[in-house]
Amino acid sequence: MVKSVKKPGQKTEKDPPIFSHEYLLRNQADLVSSLCLIIMSGLLFKATRNLSAKFCMVQHNTTNLTDPDVKAMYSVGRADVCMTLFYSLMCIAVHAVENEYFWEKIGRRLHLSKSRMSEFMAQGSTMPFHLAIVGGAGYVFFQEGILLDIGSVWEATPTDTMPMLLKFYWLLILAFVAHQYPEMYFMRVKKEEMPDRIIGYTAYLVPLVGAYVTGLVYPATIVLVIHCTAEILGALSHIIESAGKTNYSQPIYRMWSVAFIIARTSIAGLAGLTFMKLKAAEELSQPRFIACCTVLAVLLALQFYLGWHFIQTLLTWRNQAQEVELAQKKADNFWQSRKEANREAKKMRAEKRAAQTTADPSKED
Repeated sequence: MVKSVKKPGQKTEKDPPIFSHEYLLRNQADLVSSLCLIIMSGLLFKATRNLSAKFCMVQHNTTNLTDPDVKAMYSVGRADVCMTLFYSLMCIAVHAVENEYFWEKIGRRLHLSKSRMSEFMAQGSTMPFHLAIVGGAGYVFFQEGILLDIGSVWEATPTDTMPMLLKFYWLLILAFVAHQYPEMYFMRVKKEEMPDRIIGYTAYLVPLVGAYVTGLVYPATIVLVIHCTAEILGALSHIIESAGKTNYSQPIYRMWSVAFIIARTSIAGLAGLTFMKLKAAEELSQPRFIACCTVLAVLLALQFYLGWHFIQTLLTWRNQAQEVELAQKKADNFWQSRKEANREAKKMRAEKRAAQTTADPSKED
């Protein structure tokens, strides 16, 4: 670690003890990147190559890779946990670098307060990930020839195998959601805010894991695109509002409100359509059907909860706006009455002075 150099009139900042709380927070990107490099360096040695490959490369191939005419397909397996953990570390490193060299510098230039800075960095750091999810889904569907034939998605649902690109995409998504749990520690999230965030992340992670394990990855990818598109608008409005540009954030927030309602309705419709396709499938076993229906039920319940919470939030804001408007009217009426009372008092004093002047003309001289 490079020690800080003392300048004239400036105190040197002491380096925190190694592996202390402050040391981990300051050097999270370096520590996590070093750990990732150690895992990847295992690919260079024959003794550790197989172990490192479980963390870095897609596993559980179900096809013969020696045949060039056969497309490689992969299934779900236990090694996916190792790969998810490895790329969760990569997400932590990318998140730290993004915050330190981009969002934090912008926030300092805008001279934001601590609360606004926290909201600015939280929303700003997640928006690129949502953009990557939408862009990655489009790229995967384009490469697999599904982008122009969305109807073929339900023909392969549920699926026991998936192409390498689709599986890698889904493992990255699971890694992104999983990295948000330790990210709360690195982002210095307050203890009173952690329970709500943990519930939110878990509600995000459970349907994704269920869709991945049960083979609903194709319709779930469409659900992710719809959800993340709305979240991009929401994050953008929060970023602009945290920067103090309320006039610009309000139109984007209205767009997010409309997109949020459309997203919830579309996802609920996709869940119902997927259920009908599963019900019509003849080769689907009963346990598999029950597992898929459970995932769809959780997803549908989550959409209803988000819609209900959104309506309750709008009603709360409406009531608060009415209370503010009523308080403003009371304040305006109060000050209006004070002005009228002062005007009447001035008028009475003027009339009194005029009456005294008329009664005693010598005072006027």
